[in-house]
Amino acid sequence: MAGCVKSVSRSASTAFAPGGDYIAAGTMAGAVDLQFSSSANLDVFELDFVSDDRQLKLVGTVPTSERFNRISWGRISGDSEEYSLGIIAGGLVDGNIGLWNPKRLIGSGTSESALVKNLSTHKGPVHGLEFNSLSPSILASGSDDGDVLIWDLSNPSEPTHFPPLRGSGHATQGEISYLSWNSKVQHILASTSFNGVTAVWDLKKQKPNALCSFPDSVRRRCSVLQWHPDVATQLILASDDDSSPSLKMWDMRNIISPVKEFVGHTRGVIAMSWCSFESSYLLTCAKDNRTICWDTVSGEIVTELPPGENWNFDLHWYPKIPGLISASSFDGKVGIYNIEAYPRCNVQDSNFASVPLRAPNWYKRKAGVSFGFGGKLVTFHSHSSGGSSEVNVHNLITEHDLISRSSEFEAAVQNGDRLALKALCGRKSQESE
Repeated sequence: MAGCVKSVSRSASTAFAPGGDYIAAGTMAGAVDLQFSSSANLDVFELDFVSDDRQLKLVGTVPTSERFNRISWGRISGDSEEYSLGIIAGGLVDGNIGLWNPKRLIGSGTSESALVKNLSTHKGPVHGLEFNSLSPSILASGSDDGDVLIWDLSNPSEPTHFPPLRGSGHATQGEISYLSWNSKVQHILASTSFNGVTAVWDLKKQKPNALCSFPDSVRRRCSVLQWHPDVATQLILASDDDSSPSLKMWDMRNIISPVKEFVGHTRGVIAMSWCSFESSYLLTCAKDNRTICWDTVSGEIVTELPPGENWNFDLHWYPKIPGLISASSFDGKVGIYNIEAYPRCNVQDSNFASVPLRAPNWYKRKAGVSFGFGGKLVTFHSHSSGGSSEVNVHNLITEHDLISRSSEFEAAVQNGDRLALKALCGRKSQESE
């Protein structure tokens, strides 16, 4: 398959390392391999896209007491050398949350010491688990007991947790199926449950907001939700109920009815993931064996992965390279795919005017340069914060440093001497800020 960049034979829930160099895989609860093995492991694979080997390279493994419902990999605040690769949290079927130090797990040969702590407060399987991207040491968890717990992992070996968050009245949640931190406001958390109740929590008040139960004509069994990466008040909610497989976008400013509905799946939705590089791209997979990339602005399907023999049940966007995703399937495979390798939906139709051919953000030029008349050089670059850009006009005649750097570069490449060019690049790298 041309779009499959890397793969490994595992039925596992996965999480990318915050830096993007590794992927963690925890043996999935409820999945059976061809040998009917009952073992459970936490594996870490290196993501080496330079190597031609299509198999993910295993760099660390440790047996676990139980199988995983959910896995999350977060950073630890501060400059701790011990946790320089962050920490891996796993929501297990027995209600425990395991904490592992990936640095001890990767290539050290001391995998037994990788387990930092077992958090044993929940009374049922843990399906909700996510680190706060704005407060890296904060972990939220939710389980079948209906409780949502907030953990402070500033000291992972001695974590603390706040009193459980519990809804009341119409906001009473049953088995927590998923939770998600708001990507813009660090003290806002949403959780959803299999009884159809979705709650938005304000951690400053330690109680659900007054408007926290989304009204449906039929209270759907909710399976997954995700906050919009750019719009702080919007989230998308989905159900694994085959009778109601659509995605619904809600806005906290008006929850009388959803802002938008995405119809495409014919059976219940199992997982979703929003792209950090392109906030209008959303991945979903469902029991109809489809894995779809949506444009949430137009409501159209951008592309989709070819169906396998079984469902995908876990999806993530790779945080380091735009367009790469991970997908875990009940085929017993974790694959890394390039969605750019798959054709755009409906592009083959003759009526091109009706097809939204909008390029994703990662194709936009962040910087550029152009020569003008009279020895002028125009450059532009975008600011990392906000959408503004800066344009500069340079006078080449007065910029002697630029002329000398250009001459130095021409001399290095003139004779095709790779060593001279490599030395130049190395020197420039050292001189850069």
